[in-house]
Amino acid sequence: MVMVDARPLDPVVGSEIAVKSVVVLDPMGEVFQRVRELDLGVALWRVIDLSRMSARIDIPLLIWSAYAPLDWDRLARIGERTSTILITTTYDAREAIDALEHDMIGYLDATMPATTLRRAIAGAIANDEPAFRREAIGSWMHARRGEAASQRDGAHGLTTRQRQIMELVARGSTDKEIAKALGIAQATAQKHVTNILQRLGVPNRAAAVARVAALSGYSRRGASPR
Repeated sequence: MVMVDARPLDPVVGSEIAVKSVVVLDPMGEVFQRVRELDLGVALWRVIDLSRMSARIDIPLLIWSAYAPLDWDRLARIGERTSTILITTTYDAREAIDALEHDMIGYLDATMPATTLRRAIAGAIANDEPAFRREAIGSWMHARRGEAASQRDGAHGLTTRQRQIMELVARGSTDKEIAKALGIAQATAQKHVTNILQRLGVPNRAAAVARVAALSGYSRRGASPR
């Protein structure tokens, strides 16, 4: 890992945020400087080559500076391990949808007002809150509802990963427990569960378990879904 800059912890925004750190992948430095100006109250580490970081290093939050066309396959693999926000200097609504589809927890415009950008990133740091424009989430959910409607007649519409998650949901696992069992970020687990509900066309976990059980013979084990 090439660490070009770092900041000490600063507790000004609350203890939960202050105990964390953020890695900013930014070979050019423009996005890093913008994030640094937000005074998030966390340690910021600028990295210029992510491939040189050991896979064993635990990154609480990764900010990916999106200057060039994005390698979504690579981002999806990274997103499975680490909560990842994309920050771009040229906002693209289609890329925002792609970010949601590939399990990123945010896609933000570096030029948005500082207070808005700070609030979005701080929410992701503290609680893994999704950091997307409202219209991007709305467009994505509309598309997912249409897809869910076409898949309602069978659990065969679930991916392998979604079936794994449904097995854990049927045992009563929380998002945190699902994330730990599958080795993914909690935000990723939450998004997978949301995707499953949309795909099955059901309002909650209990209904999802019942739907899958009726369609595919899954059996409920353990406690009720939460």
